[in-house]
Order: sequence, then C-alpha cells, then structure tokens
Amino acid sequence: MIIINLDKSCKTPLFRQTIDQLKKMIENNTLKPGDKLPSTRQFADQLGVNRTTIYKAYQELWAMGFIESRSGSYSFVRQRRELKETCTMKPVNSINWSKLSNENTCKVYELFGEIGYPFSEAENDFEGIDFGRLHPDTRIFPAAEFRKSLNKVVAENAQTVLDYGGSKGYLPLREYIAHRSRLHGLSVNSNEIMITSGAQNGIDLCMKLLARPGARVFVESPTYGMIIPTLTYYGCEIVPIPMAEDGIDLGAIEREFKKGLPIFLYTMPNFQNPTGITSTQCHRERLIALFEKYRIPIIEDAFEEEMKYFGKVPMPIKSMDISRIVIYVGSFSKVLFPGIRLGWIAADKECINRLSILKRFSDISTSLPEQAALADFCKHGAYEHHIKRIHKIFRKRMLLAVQSLQEKIKHKNVTWIEPNGGYTIWLKVKDTKLSYTELNSVFHSHGIRLAAGKDFFLHPQKEKYFRLAIASLDEAEIEEGINRLAKSFYRIFK
Repeated sequence: MIIINLDKSCKTPLFRQTIDQLKKMIENNTLKPGDKLPSTRQFADQLGVNRTTIYKAYQELWAMGFIESRSGSYSFVRQRRELKETCTMKPVNSINWSKLSNENTCKVYELFGEIGYPFSEAENDFEGIDFGRLHPDTRIFPAAEFRKSLNKVVAENAQTVLDYGGSKGYLPLREYIAHRSRLHGLSVNSNEIMITSGAQNGIDLCMKLLARPGARVFVESPTYGMIIPTLTYYGCEIVPIPMAEDGIDLGAIEREFKKGLPIFLYTMPNFQNPTGITSTQCHRERLIALFEKYRIPIIEDAFEEEMKYFGKVPMPIKSMDISRIVIYVGSFSKVLFPGIRLGWIAADKECINRLSILKRFSDISTSLPEQAALADFCKHGAYEHHIKRIHKIFRKRMLLAVQSLQEKIKHKNVTWIEPNGGYTIWLKVKDTKLSYTELNSVFHSHGIRLAAGKDFFLHPQKEKYFRLAIASLDEAEIEEGINRLAKSFYRIFK
C-alpha cells in the first residue's frame, strides 16, 4: 500500500500535494520502475478525496514522464529519462556548435560576437547622460493615441487583424505609405510597397535577394554599424567608399568601378548615420546617373527621412528613379515607436514580388494588429500631428546641441559636422594617443557615453571618431551632457 498524507487545511490543492509526494517517492526510489499504482477509485477511497483529484494527479505525473497509463489497466512507475532541471551531473555539451555552424556564421561570430556599444544588447547600470544610443525619446511617444487605434482595430475587426497577414503587408497601410511617399516625390503605388518588420528586416531581405558570396558591395565609410556584419554573413566583399562633405565620394566610386562592378550600393543620403551628412541635389543626380549607366541597384536607407526640420532637404534618390533601380527602405522606428518594428520597402513591382516571396519564407508576415493600428493612427492624422510636434522639439534640441558645442568645446583637435536634420553629430578627435577604451573611460568618469566611431568603419582609422546622438535626450540633458563632454576633452588634452 502506498501511504501519503494530505493536509486538507493547506492552501496547496490536494491534487498538487498528491503529485509532489508521489514524485518524491519515485525520485528517491521508494517507488521503483514497474511498481503498480492503485486505481484512481481505490486511491481516492483510501485518501478520502474525490476521484477527480487522483485522476488529475496521475495525468500530470504522466505528462512529466513519471508514470505510464494504459486504457483499462493500472498505472505504473516508468523508467524515466532524467530531465535537465533535475540533473545533478555536470552539464556536458554533446554538440559542437562551432563545427556545425556554417563558415560565414563562424566568421561573423568571431568578428562581431562581442559587438560593441551602441549595438550591444547587454544590460548595464550606466546612469549618466547617454549620447550613444540612437533611440527616440520615450517621453514624447504618442502612446495614448496609438493605444486607441490598437484597441479600435482589434474590437472592430478582430477576425481579420488577428489572422495571418499577406507577405506584402496590410493594404490600407501600404496605401497610406504610397500616398505619403508621393509627398516626398516618390511616384509609387501600393503594389510597389511591402511592409517589413523594421528597416533592419527590409535590409536583410534585400541582402537575401541580391547578395552572393564574393560579390562586391559598395558602402559608405563610415556606415551604419549593423550593415558590416550583415554583408559579412552573406560572404560579400565589402568596398568602403569614403564620405565627402556633400555625400559619398563619387570620384572614389568611379575608381572602384574600374576594379570591378558592385552588385549594389548601400547609401543613406539624408542625415547619414553616423556622420549626419545630407548629400546635395547635384550629388544625387550624378550618383543615380552613375549607377543607371551600369544598371546597378541602389539601396537607399531612408531611416530618418521624416526628420527634416532645418529648411529644405533634397528629394530622395528614389524620386529621380526613372530606370527603377532604387530600392527605398523606410521606417517608423526613429520617428514613432521602435518597439512596433514597422518599416517598408518601395521598389519596382517585380522586385517587390520577389522580396515578398522571401518574406513569406522568412517570417510569413509582419505583425498584422500593429499594421492595422498604425494605418488607423495615420488615417486620422495622428502621425502627421506627431511629425510636426517632434520637428519643433528636435529643431530646438539640435540647435542647442550645436550651440553648446560651439561655446564649450574650442580645442583645435576636436571638430564636428553640423547636420541639417536627424539626430546625430559626428565628432572627430585628432592627435590623441589614447585608445577608444581609454577615451571611453574618461567619458564614463564624467558621466557620459558616446558611440565609438570604430564600430562604423570596416577598417581602423588613424583619427578617433565618436557619434553623439540627441534622440533620447531633452534640452537640460543635452546641455549638461556637453558640459561634461567639454570637461572630458579638457582632461584628455591637458
């Protein structure tokens, strides 16, 4: 007879007490493999409980692999493989993941496995003023308005928005993006737009479509830090093209053409990340003419397209795309909410069709409730209102940042590029023997963080660079942060 003691005054349910005691008897070998358990009726009568209590206990013990039950027969203790959490032996890795990983995965892991700030996901306890991360200020999110739209679309159209979505994305949102794109001079319709899970997903889909091992790819230097490991993974030959005052160096592109044509160019013509440079209209015309000549695609990353708050900015390269060679990647992340992960690609219809197939086999579709909510949010003018609001906010913040730099930092070895929009200021630090680690240590000691420039270059540079981002900071934080930066440079160059 199996004897267990149930405490009916205890808050723990009786079936749970039964499970715990039987499990303990099995684990300490009081009950051995093959031992028969009482029937549910017998055990319930013995313990003075409802038969359902014993049935539930047996069911859970079966699910955990402790007992075996057969219809019309008794339950008995089974020989059970030890579960990971109950194992007391030293864990052993039976798979060598390094050997199983493909060659390019290993290469990316070795080069970027310890990817640095600001791209690292590692949590830390830094409590100072953070100029490093390019994250929108959460304090100005229009969260209440978006919540209304989300609640509305789920309440009114749940059967549609909670189902799988099409790989091209939610049609009303694509139609809104097409309409708004025309305000930026892009002649596109909804069939030439695909919704993505943020700009990064859009870029990766473009890589899947175009990249191939050994093929040359032109990128700006410096460039968006995540594009380098992405292209490395796809086995491309990365060709860094230096940035000039008016945009990517066109002369360097022509010289590289003579060495071998690329399969595409990746560029950010507006408020380039990290330099903040915006290319001129003349530069854009010459650039697209160069690539039209050889029928080479241009991936135009317009992640900050909406952040035009200092007068006029040239139309996107895509607006001049007569030959339909430009793949335009947009995003809501830097102007609205990064957490909803919504972006888009605007391109030739055939290109979109191919990308949508890749999307289908990648993640099926982008989150449909969020797409529907954003479409409603935009339809009722909340997005347009938010854009106007943040233009006022960040025009004031960027003017303050530039003015503070001019007033506080006058050392000849520290220079910067003044942007005409966006969130970033690119600092150049000359004639210092200190490493990035040592410079960051000085900054941290003064309670500030910046993004180290080395993470935006393919190859090491003689001078040191830092990206200063104001995206998540208010006026008081910017002013105090630049005061601390000035003190840091005084210490570095004293």
